[in-house]
Amino acid sequence: MDSVDCRRMKASLCLGHFSRAMIRLEKQLASDSRQRGKKIFNTNYKNMKYTTITTLAALLLGTAGAFAQSTAYTTPTGFVTHTLKAGKFNLIGLTLHEPVVVSGAFETVSGTMLTDTSVNFTTALDAGKTYVLEIIENTADSSLVGSIQEITSWTATTLTTPDDLGADGLAGETTGGANDGAKYQLRAAKTISDLFGADNSAGLTASTNISGADVIWLVNAAGGFDKFFYSPGGGLGGGAAGWKNASGGDAGDPAIVYADALFIQSRAATDSDLVLTGAVKVSETTLALSEGFNFVSTTYPVGSTLDNSGLETGLTQATNIASADVVWLSDGNGGYVKYFYSPG
Repeated sequence: MDSVDCRRMKASLCLGHFSRAMIRLEKQLASDSRQRGKKIFNTNYKNMKYTTITTLAALLLGTAGAFAQSTAYTTPTGFVTHTLKAGKFNLIGLTLHEPVVVSGAFETVSGTMLTDTSVNFTTALDAGKTYVLEIIENTADSSLVGSIQEITSWTATTLTTPDDLGADGLAGETTGGANDGAKYQLRAAKTISDLFGADNSAGLTASTNISGADVIWLVNAAGGFDKFFYSPGGGLGGGAAGWKNASGGDAGDPAIVYADALFIQSRAATDSDLVLTGAVKVSETTLALSEGFNFVSTTYPVGSTLDNSGLETGLTQATNIASADVVWLSDGNGGYVKYFYSPG
């Protein structure tokens, strides 16, 4: 694998790699803490760094501003085609997402309880689903803009977050009715069925056991991986067709939050295409990075380069790759090219 100093690299030279929307970040931290910050911005995490990818968000928001006289504009949607290399581990980033289903401003923030009485979450959200909360404005502390949380619990007017965003600086209204609380939006997390079809319409190699099938590797909360495959049913176990976990049991429909990249281990004999569809995210994303390897998505389908990503502001810089944080980008052939930022 090659290593490249991107300090003065032209954006166009990095585009071919970065626009593939798959990044593996190797953190150089002093502590051996392995706490995982994949879906949060939490300053209580020790020795954790944060970096924000803003490129396409700024581009699209700037474009929307150019049409400010219009009464409304629609979020761009589309599709992205990934080539799955036969016999390889393919690192895939989620760059197209579910649409925003709720947006508003929090009136009160109390620890993990975020309240907006102008919406009824019990009717707006589907029970049993995982949603992604995105903070898009926070006057009290702008560093929280772009942070995200997984939401699985709510009442009619209150969301419960895994982490204490109030302690981190998220704020409600300064006075009742001021409407100056943190602004947010919610979108459903994609699931295995959303990405690959409940009946494997994506065409991954199916088998009645994991050793013969293409395998989806999803990062879990412990920093390891959960593995899934599609079974056509039957075989020695006589089970029903569907998505299975590593032990062959029914997998359900696991949620996949877009901040995470995922692996597809191909056991096919030839390359194949994976087409993913969805909406473009038009706000910035803050990624929490812990020591070691972080498998993350660039979030945006086009426009992101190393030169304009802003990653260098949150990564350890050094004049040599051994001391710096390293960005591993897929080369499209099952391998990686490594980059680091030198301060000169």
